[in-house]
Amino acid sequence: MKKTILFIFLLIGTFGFSQQNAFIDFGNAANASSGNWNNVIPTIQNETGLSVDLIASNGVATGVTLTITDSFDLINTNGTTTPNAALPFIASATRDSYFGATDAGFNGNVNLTGGFTLTGLDASKYYSFSVFASRVGVSDNRETLYTVAGASTDSEALNVSNNTSNTANILNIQPNADGNITFQAEPGDNNNNSSGFFYLGAVQLIISDEPITNTEPDPELTLTYPNGGHLWEVNKTVRVKWESISVADMLVEFSSDNGATWTSIATAPGALQYYDLLVPDVISTECLVRISGEGLSDTSEAVFETIPNEGVVYKIVVLGSSTAFGTGPSNPDHAWVNKYRDYLEGGDTRYEVVNLALGGYATYEILPTGTSIPAGVSRTVDTQRNITKALSLDPGGIIINMPSNDAASGYPVADQLANYSLISAVAADANVPLWVTTPQPRDFGTNTTKVDIQVQMIAETYNVFSDMAIDFWTGFGQADNNGILPQYDAGDGIHMNDAAHQILYERVIGKDIGSTVKDNIDALGVDDFEQQLVNFYPNPVIDYLHIKFTQNVTQPVTITITDVLGKTVSEETILVYQNQLQWSRQSLESGLYLLTISNSNQTSTHRILIN
Repeated sequence: MKKTILFIFLLIGTFGFSQQNAFIDFGNAANASSGNWNNVIPTIQNETGLSVDLIASNGVATGVTLTITDSFDLINTNGTTTPNAALPFIASATRDSYFGATDAGFNGNVNLTGGFTLTGLDASKYYSFSVFASRVGVSDNRETLYTVAGASTDSEALNVSNNTSNTANILNIQPNADGNITFQAEPGDNNNNSSGFFYLGAVQLIISDEPITNTEPDPELTLTYPNGGHLWEVNKTVRVKWESISVADMLVEFSSDNGATWTSIATAPGALQYYDLLVPDVISTECLVRISGEGLSDTSEAVFETIPNEGVVYKIVVLGSSTAFGTGPSNPDHAWVNKYRDYLEGGDTRYEVVNLALGGYATYEILPTGTSIPAGVSRTVDTQRNITKALSLDPGGIIINMPSNDAASGYPVADQLANYSLISAVAADANVPLWVTTPQPRDFGTNTTKVDIQVQMIAETYNVFSDMAIDFWTGFGQADNNGILPQYDAGDGIHMNDAAHQILYERVIGKDIGSTVKDNIDALGVDDFEQQLVNFYPNPVIDYLHIKFTQNVTQPVTITITDVLGKTVSEETILVYQNQLQWSRQSLESGLYLLTISNSNQTSTHRILIN
């Protein structure tokens, strides 16, 4: 980022900054907060023991661990999406919250209180809390009382009903004799909800060397996208992203001359953390974006390019189950498919990644529409998430990621290969390249048969798909191939965590699928270059293609045939007689190809279909 600080005031102590801010989002994975936020995401009702090592707003570890020690019910997602822009809380953090209910009439579950414990605290420091929660669309009072206990105890209540701007603030609590602080939420005295609902949405934890008098952090902002090297099509909508704290209104500007002049695009709420920008109708290689607010400014690190919008799409469709769907990471942004989408679409707006994966699926669910399921297999082809649906989206490539559900269901290797054969056949008929991941490790307990299925499928994936196979196994499994290494386990022995998904993402990037798809589509998009030089028929080709030149051709020409993967499958030099020739398909299989006719003077490329 080219960051210009117009003014900023920092509280500096004797040995550095006197204050740290850590921002905590209590909610579900779908609404997790990106950037240097701490997401506390439960996976089951009444969960305790869930721990997060807190980082500060600058990404530095605080040394503090938060552990849910008093269970809530689960998650409510009816919070505000438009928090007051002056608050340090962003929309993804305010739109959902933990909740509890003191009356069993709601769902048979009772939580008289809910809360967490902070450990790893410094006895010489002061810990302050600014608490936000919101439940919109209600007419009763859902006041929640928050109590923080350490060496001293303090409480403050907050009516969360339709809340967009208020917080409960508890200041300057030091750790107890055990070095801990506990935080508890419960219904307040004014709560008149029949179920006794209470909520915890987001917390700003302030760690200071001295007592503080308020919780207002210094404004911060950082432009996270775009930061240079990108390619945008004009008149296409792109999402400008930033991370900010206490910035009420964010001014978004655009430059097409490397910052010599700027055009104001919009003013957006800083808490939203993004603005959907319609790319200006100007072609340039010297584009920048700048954001500004509260006296701070940040600009793209380097220039990027805008090009005409010609309707070209480099589409990749993902089929699969929970790993592709995004189960496991602490934040959906950390899942490999979402990271891959951001990488491709962020770099070039002509890319599109469509994810049709769904947790629990095996190869049977993605079989071609109309395929009969064998007796004894209790699965159904999903016509909205299978290979037929993927092909209907006109993709340039398809990635299949089926980690372990086939083995978990006891489907033998032969059955999986038969399913892949059907899937591959329809993809080949449509001339769409297919990449397939290997299985990934899973804890099968004492069932060695299922482990053997996984190990055999690794070898067969490479045998069948060769260079189109993607390694999702190496380095992740236990020594006996049964289970995931602790550093990559999301905690259930089945799913991969953030660190693993980062590696999966890097391995997909390493296959250079995006470039292959782009090159294929660019080649297929050749609009009969120098069409006036040649006529040919019939197309589709059955046995022979008759080629007639509209200009006098006296030299032999070379006929080169390439497939949709860019591989040359045929090349021969043919004499031209009376400005025409006949080319034979010989043993080429049916499909879509590029035919290139060239001699020393000129080249002409055309699409042909061989039946």
